[in-house]
Amino acid sequence: MRQHLCALAAAAIVLSAFTGCASQQAAPVLSAVAEPDGQILAALDIGFRGEAESDGPALLAAATLLESSGARPAEGEADLAGRWFARAAELGESVPPARGRIAGPAYRNGVLASAEAAVLRDSFHSGRIARVSLQTRGPGTLRLSIRRASGEPVCETLTGPAPVSCQWVPVWSEPFIIEITNLTGAQIPYYLITN
Repeated sequence: MRQHLCALAAAAIVLSAFTGCASQQAAPVLSAVAEPDGQILAALDIGFRGEAESDGPALLAAATLLESSGARPAEGEADLAGRWFARAAELGESVPPARGRIAGPAYRNGVLASAEAAVLRDSFHSGRIARVSLQTRGPGTLRLSIRRASGEPVCETLTGPAPVSCQWVPVWSEPFIIEITNLTGAQIPYYLITN
C-alpha cells in the first residue's frame, strides 16, 4: 500500500511539472494523491485544467492517468479519458492506441446549485469494502450521506479542502442511496468516485 501511494505521489509530481503546475497549484494535486482515490482525483483535476487551457500535454497525461486507474464513467457520464485523448491528438500530441476498460471504480463530474441535492443509487457487494469519495472543485461545503434502501443511515460527512470518503462493508449485496447536498449559497462543482 505504501509503495502504491509513493508511486502515485511521484506520478503527481511528474504530472505537476509536466503541466507547468510546479507552483502553488501543485499542492491540491499532491494532497489528493495521498487519498485512496487520489490517482483519479489528480487525473480529473489535471484534465479539466488542461481542457480549459487547451494544454495538449496535460490532457494526454490526465487521460493516461485516468485510464491506468481503471476508473470508468458512471452511467450517463462522459468518457473523460476518451475525450481528453481525442483533444490531445487534435492539439498535436501522440496518443497511444485505445484499449477496452476493465471493470473498476466509477467517477462522476457534477455541479450542484445552492441548496440543491443529487440523489444516486449504487449497489455494492457484500463482504467487500465499499467506498464513496467526494471532492469539491471550488469553495463551499457539500454533505455526503450514504444510507441503505430502507433509509437506515450508513455514513455522513462534510467536505473540506481535502477529499472526504465514506467507507463500510455491506452485510448483503444491495443498493445504497448516495446523496450529495450543497449547504452553501453558491453553485459547487464536484467529483464523486465509487469503488
